[in-house]
Amino acid sequence: MNRISDYLRDYWQLEQVSVTKKVNGFVFYLRKIPIIGKFIPTSFYQSYELKQILTVIGLIMENIRSILAKFLWLAFYYGAAILLNGESLSSGKAFTNQTGKLGLFLWLMIVVVLFNFYDGFVISGEKRIVEFIEQFQRPKLRIIRGYKLTDSFIHGLRYLPAAIIYGFVIGEPIKVTCFILLTYIGSRCFYLYLGRMIFTWHLSKRQRLILGSVVTVAVISSAVILVWKELAVVLLTVFLSWIGITIAIIFLICSCYALLHFKKEMDYVFYWSEMTTLSNVASQELASGKSYLSDGLAMQKKLVMNQEERFAHLDGNQYLNALLFSRYRKILNNAFRLRVYTIAASLIVVVILSFFDVRKVLTEEDMTRTLSLLFFIMYVMSFGKKVVQMVFVNCDVAMLYYPFYREAGTIIRGFNYRFKQTFFYNGLLSVGIFSVYLLLSVLNGFFLSWTFFGVLALLLLALSALFSFHELFVYYLIQPFTSEMEVVSPLYKIIAIIFYWIAYGNLQLKVSGFFYAIIVSIACLLYVGIGFLVIYKKAPKTFRIKD
Repeated sequence: MNRISDYLRDYWQLEQVSVTKKVNGFVFYLRKIPIIGKFIPTSFYQSYELKQILTVIGLIMENIRSILAKFLWLAFYYGAAILLNGESLSSGKAFTNQTGKLGLFLWLMIVVVLFNFYDGFVISGEKRIVEFIEQFQRPKLRIIRGYKLTDSFIHGLRYLPAAIIYGFVIGEPIKVTCFILLTYIGSRCFYLYLGRMIFTWHLSKRQRLILGSVVTVAVISSAVILVWKELAVVLLTVFLSWIGITIAIIFLICSCYALLHFKKEMDYVFYWSEMTTLSNVASQELASGKSYLSDGLAMQKKLVMNQEERFAHLDGNQYLNALLFSRYRKILNNAFRLRVYTIAASLIVVVILSFFDVRKVLTEEDMTRTLSLLFFIMYVMSFGKKVVQMVFVNCDVAMLYYPFYREAGTIIRGFNYRFKQTFFYNGLLSVGIFSVYLLLSVLNGFFLSWTFFGVLALLLLALSALFSFHELFVYYLIQPFTSEMEVVSPLYKIIAIIFYWIAYGNLQLKVSGFFYAIIVSIACLLYVGIGFLVIYKKAPKTFRIKD
């Protein structure tokens, strides 16, 4: 009992400290505003009573925000269940026991099974917890284990209002409330324990990545199969029975007991602290602007000199670029291999889905709606940023000081060589994505037409060209980096943000037909074509090292 009271007291004090820092930070920035700042004296920081009031208000607001977020989660999955059933909100069937159970099943698989798994599996500590331990000299073991355990129960309790209302909607308020509360808290505790067990296996970063990917594919595939075979509602009916709730209670108790009696907790705490420190260092680099060169710096650390290719037939800038890519070929290939794993996982999912004859629910028009997703997918997978950072950190940062390296012909030849190398990797990724669509069609009676594949090939070619060109284009025209690996051009950051939102905006589009794909393809190819003309004219004047 004393241990629980210690956990609760530590949790409350940590939250108080966090909110107080936010209040101080908010006041600090208010004082920076020219007119408003004059009315806020520095004595405010010494007004503990006022700050305590603001802190309590802040804590109340944070809890309200979290409770509302739980409503949104459950409403989102209820809406997904309505769409899966093909009903409209005006239909009487939209608000039924069956639809509600399907929505609850989707919430269970995604939030409880998948998201909570990553919460315990991925070891990423919060900076505020480390600072709290150091500043107030609190025991690491008690704070680290106690905070996560208490936080799991607090978040579970915040689900109560949403769970009660959801239960009334489908006609089983008591059972739904118990089910949501028990499964959410129980899974959080179980995965915290599972994360500690996996720690004892001493897995490498790659092994952890593979394990996480396998779990993700397994959960998503299981959810799809259960929904497809109409077993999801049957399964939820079992979970919502009193037998299912009893099992959930036992699961919660066992998970808490296992977590509280983990024998190597101190070893895990030291490991957690180390990972958190590394994460905080990375966050500081992110804030300082070095995140724009993080890939290049990471690749530099991984470089291991090996047998190099011979480039006797090349000279000058061409030789330097060929040598650079030769040295980093293995690292680039490793990054490419990770992307191939993702494509391979997609191919496996396609094979699994094909056992259930997707032609019953998928048409060519439905598949055209997925074309808008490819813009964001290629944005995430592209080698454009990686190549730009690699060539600056490992070549241009030194060579741009030499006059011969800044000659017009040298700059243009270097740009063309780097574009070809980037396009090589992005083009192969496009081929992999094309193969996913092709396999889906082949295994399901060739339900996609040759017109579809022609438009798909055009779009993937245009996107490969765009994402191979854009980062180099902006880099050569602005060259925003200094010899200290800092970004000195606000325009570069603005362009990066805008380009991200363009990619994200394409993710949100729900368009059917080929019009979107053709227009985007033409726009991308025009951008690349016109951009090459701009590069030939302007890059020799703009490609310089920044002070």
